[in-house]
Amino acid sequence: MKITAIGNRKGGVGKTSVTLGLATGLRLIGRRVLVIDLDPQANVTEALEGSGEFDVFDVLYGGEAGTLGQAITTTTWAGIDLVPSSESLARLESEALLTPEMRLKTAAWGAEELEQYDHVLIDLPPALGRLTLNGLIWADRVLAVTEPAAFSVKGVTEFLETVKKVKSLPHLNPELDFLGIIINKTSSPLTSEHSFQIGELENTYGEDIREPHLPLRTAMQDSVSTRSPLTKLSGRGAAIMTEKFVAHARYLDGVN
Repeated sequence: MKITAIGNRKGGVGKTSVTLGLATGLRLIGRRVLVIDLDPQANVTEALEGSGEFDVFDVLYGGEAGTLGQAITTTTWAGIDLVPSSESLARLESEALLTPEMRLKTAAWGAEELEQYDHVLIDLPPALGRLTLNGLIWADRVLAVTEPAAFSVKGVTEFLETVKKVKSLPHLNPELDFLGIIINKTSSPLTSEHSFQIGELENTYGEDIREPHLPLRTAMQDSVSTRSPLTKLSGRGAAIMTEKFVAHARYLDGVN
């Protein structure tokens, strides 16, 4: 099982739709996928239409080992299961809890239900607090998502500084691997601003920029708003985006 955390310090970069697209791509290459929604906005949870007796807040607040599997639920997206979020999750950022940043890792410890999955995708909140730390501390790998805009690029820099801190401390997660950056919402043709920001990212991160870039397509918003995977949508845009996500999925599946 490979555990990948997906994030950016800034919201609005399309992180939710990219998480869903990657889950779809992994499913299309025959992998069994679990998505964990750590964002209190619960956009992934709404899109997947997953709900059960427990959610990720219950698991983290309880703080007991091996309980993560109890919150897993099926979704309307075939082959993709979910640990749903809730608005209550925001409480964990401020409440007094023992080792609050370790609670996801604790809940996963000994959870036999996780053994059926090839990939776990963790949708992180657009923040650098306890919830993001929970995801980064349990994950094997981390992937950043950005759009080619100045504030989003700054958000990636801040997010990766947090990743670096998590890797640098032996009691957190020194084995965390950085898989790179996916650039989302690119214009076609590229505007001068998008071209400049992509160039800046490539100059700074080089081979860590993952190809292909993801163009701005209405199919991405349609997938989230209609709560349907790209494979269920008609039109050339959906087919193009599906192909690109399969390419990213093959990379995720092939990297240790």
